[in-house]
Amino acid sequence: MKNYKDFNLRKNMIHQPPMLMVDEILCENSMSGKTLFRVHKDCIFLNSRGVLQRTAMIEIAAQSFAAIDIFQKKEKGLKYSKGFIAGIRDFQFFSDAKIDDEIICNTEKIDELGQLYITKADLINKKTGEVLAKGEIRIYEML
Repeated sequence: MKNYKDFNLRKNMIHQPPMLMVDEILCENSMSGKTLFRVHKDCIFLNSRGVLQRTAMIEIAAQSFAAIDIFQKKEKGLKYSKGFIAGIRDFQFFSDAKIDDEIICNTEKIDELGQLYITKADLINKKTGEVLAKGEIRIYEML
């Protein structure tokens, strides 16, 4: 079993707090993975009522894919590069998250076309089991 706790997201991710939207990698394999994000009161994506803006869930999904991709590449001794969201498709929002919620993001690589990755993600409230959002994201990795 891999020890994800030793993987320093702050050291390895391009984004840094307060923009870092992944707290832990929970599991991964060659095509999928699961991350956790805790919604803290100092999160920059909270509205005045303490509710996470729904667009932040797209960023959580993209960063979850990136965290898993970087972890896997580092494990194999491969170089990794910066990436960015190149497209969003069929992303649906069902419920909101608020301060102290924990969001589980299940992400899966659907296809890879050169430097373009097509992924899908489901974001779930860990406490309630509610699906918060799901959809498809295209991520372009710069060389």
